[in-house]
Amino acid sequence: MNLMRKFAALAAGALAVALATAPATAQTRLMPTPAITIYPGETIKEGVITQREFAAVAIGDLPVVEAASALIGKVARRTLLPGQLIPRNAVEEARLVERGSPAQVVFNEDGLTIVAIASPLQSGGLGDMVRARNLDSGVTIVGRVQADGTIRVGE
Repeated sequence: MNLMRKFAALAAGALAVALATAPATAQTRLMPTPAITIYPGETIKEGVITQREFAAVAIGDLPVVEAASALIGKVARRTLLPGQLIPRNAVEEARLVERGSPAQVVFNEDGLTIVAIASPLQSGGLGDMVRARNLDSGVTIVGRVQADGTIRVGE
């Protein structure tokens, strides 16, 4: 049993020496991190993201955001602390339609355009399908969120 422990200690020591003598670029990766605390609901802007080196071994296959460009314009789902890696599920696309806030609903077909106001029953971002209640008739409709914040029905 002592021979096994000695071998394990020797192997661990060899691994530590190999990691210490490996080139620094192979051991580290530049990753985006917040420069300041970002609170839930805040939109991430270019000036609040910095790059920081992390040990490649420590990052491994963690589900974190790897490029600062992927963060700009997104909204924080939870508090993001300065200097910490940003998990992919901690950010989301900006919501263009908010539940309970009146939104314009547009129906287009064969040159006919009908515009109404509805109360979304769920929040959604660009391209999301959302349910909304027509304020005039009370009918629940389903439509796709457009870039301008309207809901398009009758695709």
